[in-house]
Amino acid sequence: MAHGDADGVCSAALVKAALAGDYDEVRIYFTHPVDLVKDFREAAAGDVYIVDVAIDEKIAGEAREVFSRYTGRVVYIDHHPLSADLPGVEVVHEEGPSASELVYRRLAGRLPRAYTRVALYGAISDYMDYTEWVRSALERWDKRIVYYEAGVLMQGLERARKDHEFKREVVNHLAGNGAPSAMAKLLKLAEEQARVNEALVGWVEKNALVEGKVAYVINPPGPLGLAANLARGLKDALVGLAAEERGEIYVMSLRSSAGVDLNAFLREFARRQSASGGGHKNAAGARIPRALLGDLLRELNLYISRQTRGRASSQ
Repeated sequence: MAHGDADGVCSAALVKAALAGDYDEVRIYFTHPVDLVKDFREAAAGDVYIVDVAIDEKIAGEAREVFSRYTGRVVYIDHHPLSADLPGVEVVHEEGPSASELVYRRLAGRLPRAYTRVALYGAISDYMDYTEWVRSALERWDKRIVYYEAGVLMQGLERARKDHEFKREVVNHLAGNGAPSAMAKLLKLAEEQARVNEALVGWVEKNALVEGKVAYVINPPGPLGLAANLARGLKDALVGLAAEERGEIYVMSLRSSAGVDLNAFLREFARRQSASGGGHKNAAGARIPRALLGDLLRELNLYISRQTRGRASSQ
């Protein structure tokens, strides 16, 4: 069970490549934090590896109970802040590296060294290409090629969105250590996404609003994470936020500069508002009622002020 972004896809591919000889079949199921428990109940069979899927605080207790009652083996490999202890589960957890790096390090004894490039694709795609392991692994490759292939993978998967069947094809391709650019459809999707991204730059520059230290956009015509990053950078804000309307809910991505812990803020906000939110310190997401957007922006600015004052007083 994996997240559907490039880091999750690479993690799933590494698991499949390493364990294919141990099982008659290795099935890939894509999920995300909010639906993890529901999807686990529906799809779990035999030994289960969960990779690159955070456990949302709202379902942490339920996840603990469901995993502990499961009669098979459960291995949880993730790099998001861990919101629950998981008795009976084999947990591989570390903040800082990508999930792909953690999976490779866990299963390296079962994989040829050439599979480091698959882990590198995931690390680069998740902005986690600064670890000692990544630096060491990159020395064995021409990093220009690795970064190009990671870009093709990341852009192509973004364009594929929820086409899980195609994403399974990508997992199978990577599990055979194939280069992303060797998949004609993936390469075509990446080219399409590159054009969308270029148009998004101009759209964000024209439409981003600024409230305090937060720049935000609503319903951007492109990826939310990228739109949030662009809003932050183009408007010289400490935090960028991009939200998409889905009925009465806003699904949003946030990006911050160093020093603003988005995960801590969103988890606390979500806990008080019975919403969902969290992720990494500088890259996180949330699902909140649309009526709460103003409250979130106001509280986020107060949180930023407290954090920046705290850093100034400690210097």
